[in-house]
Amino acid sequence: MHNLLMNSKVLVFDLDGTLYDGTTHYDYYAKLLANEVSPDKRDSFLKDYEKIKDYDHALTIGKIYDSENDLIISLDPITLKPIQVFTWEGQLLSKDELQENYLDRINYELPYIPVGDGWWIPLVASYHYGAKDVFHCYDKTKEFMATKEFSIPYIKGLKQALEQVKDTKKLVLLTNSDREDVTRLLNLLDLNGLFHLEITDGKKPLETENHYKNIMNKFNVLPHEVVSIGDNFINEISPALKLGMHGVYITNQTSIQVSESLLVVKRLEEVFE
Repeated sequence: MHNLLMNSKVLVFDLDGTLYDGTTHYDYYAKLLANEVSPDKRDSFLKDYEKIKDYDHALTIGKIYDSENDLIISLDPITLKPIQVFTWEGQLLSKDELQENYLDRINYELPYIPVGDGWWIPLVASYHYGAKDVFHCYDKTKEFMATKEFSIPYIKGLKQALEQVKDTKKLVLLTNSDREDVTRLLNLLDLNGLFHLEITDGKKPLETENHYKNIMNKFNVLPHEVVSIGDNFINEISPALKLGMHGVYITNQTSIQVSESLLVVKRLEEVFE
């Protein structure tokens, strides 16, 4: 196990995209959303979705989408303050336009959409191409994930690793998913009973810092003794670093290095090797 985890007392895990891997469910979601886009724009929607997944687009995970003005906002990775604004096509706007429109107004409520993980990529792309009222597509995707047709991508060695540290570290699950969905997924992953604390409907990123502070109080630990592990920089990593915690960020963008307190990996199993 990586020293970052070995030297900690509390490990806080996200669920979706963290305790299981793969993009099949995101692709299924994208296909449903494609039906919500007008026929003449579907090909463009699907092409942009693939470009975004391949990091060949102005929109990437970790940015904010302004759905009202169809603009993409880059954030400072620690403070999450806006630092650049792009059009959908990738044109960089001037600093004057940035300061005039976003410097002190950015938040995580509509029209602003934080693109924190893979769920948001197809949704934001569908909004760009005119889709509206599409939450039923998310519900249908979750229903698909509960069927035998969906094969959940297990993370090699995860259960064994958690069992090994359960008696020496506190394991916390902090997710935006609801209790029913969490129970189903933990059953599928065979991870039931491994967490000392399970927080569902977490309302991240708005409530992330409050959750972390409550976790530290509950287990009587200092920030540097806690590691936040997740695939959503906005939801899980930036708030942790801001509070003085450590972070493990799961991403294909492994060149990211914003702090000595942050470990960047492609797959969660890397930290257990």
